[in-house]
Amino acid sequence: MVAQGHGLEALCFFLALTRDRIFGLIVQLNLPTPHDRPMRRGGARAWTQSDFPILLDGWLNNWSAACIADRLGRSRGSIYYQTRRLGLARRDRRLLHWPEPAVPEPVTPPKADTAKPRLPARWPVYGGDKVLELTSKRKGLQVDWLKNLEAYVDVGWRVWSGQRISVIAENYGVSYITIASAAYWLNAKGPSSHKDLVDHFDRALGEANAKARGGELRKSEVDGITPYWKVGDMFKSRRDKRNAKRRGLAF
Repeated sequence: MVAQGHGLEALCFFLALTRDRIFGLIVQLNLPTPHDRPMRRGGARAWTQSDFPILLDGWLNNWSAACIADRLGRSRGSIYYQTRRLGLARRDRRLLHWPEPAVPEPVTPPKADTAKPRLPARWPVYGGDKVLELTSKRKGLQVDWLKNLEAYVDVGWRVWSGQRISVIAENYGVSYITIASAAYWLNAKGPSSHKDLVDHFDRALGEANAKARGGELRKSEVDGITPYWKVGDMFKSRRDKRNAKRRGLAF
């Protein structure tokens, strides 16, 4: 879908995922960052967000186009059009089938105590070349990166060095999405190939990789504090671009 030129809003719509989850997948799969332009809207027969999971599930599980069309109340031509639009791979016709309808399992109501896990007020970071600590905000719901900028930059060096996002998250005691989102806003670049990812952290290697790719550590114009790496012709940080967009500015 990224190769087809779909932007962040379209990916969130097609895959029914949050922007943070999309950012995490982009970092994990080492994909180019999609554009942030609004997606095109259809007419009265436009596909809804609930249609696309059925299309993707059916197509990837070798349901026949007629079966998918029947489930969605659309024509086979509409199914083929959307698969081309999304860039889905062609399938072996010999594997296509019409599955039996699944029997829905009874829905179990969520437990009353399934609250989102909260972070401690203060905790150490492991696996690095120096002693670092993190603190939380919003009653333990978020990492307070602005009060822990050294640790924030350390995330970037780890990504540049090729350390796996999952290992960084484990060392930092936070979720995968938290680290993937931080790497996105830092504009830190990992290896181009997954086989080059490692479990250990080598800061010197991270600095060398950043220098080789022209990465320059700067501060955001929004607050003059938040760090990011300028790479190539990137003149402003992602935070600066978002801030300008909210204010209706163009650059």
